[in-house]
Amino acid sequence: MSIVRDFENAFNRQDVSALLACFTADGSYVDTFFGPHAGQAALRGMFQRMFHEGRDYAWVMDVVVETPAAAAAEWSFGYAVSDAIPRSAGRRVAFRGMSLSELEGGKIARYREYFNEGVALLQLGFKPESIAKVLSRKR
Repeated sequence: MSIVRDFENAFNRQDVSALLACFTADGSYVDTFFGPHAGQAALRGMFQRMFHEGRDYAWVMDVVVETPAAAAAEWSFGYAVSDAIPRSAGRRVAFRGMSLSELEGGKIARYREYFNEGVALLQLGFKPESIAKVLSRKR
């Protein structure tokens, strides 16, 4: 089985324990929205926050290339914003992206992703000037 597919299935079930099992003990995850997180406790908090702030997740790994050392995936991601984020509650967000995972012992040691954050922020209801402000800080 593929660790990327294990991750995909666990995420779509919103199974935090199964997600954590995909990572090494000191695994790291750089999320475009939530920032960097490292270690099991930090990853648990990030995934719990994601599932609290969103619902109806669909993360589909469209193309996966995997070796024992690394995995790359091109994916489609979508969700609805929960009531935990009042200004965007109920909005549907969908975008495409890519991720790279460095693997150790069949688990994810380091994960990072790339997608057009501006497209996602627009769907969340951010005004263009707010999007420009957020993105200018990321340079």
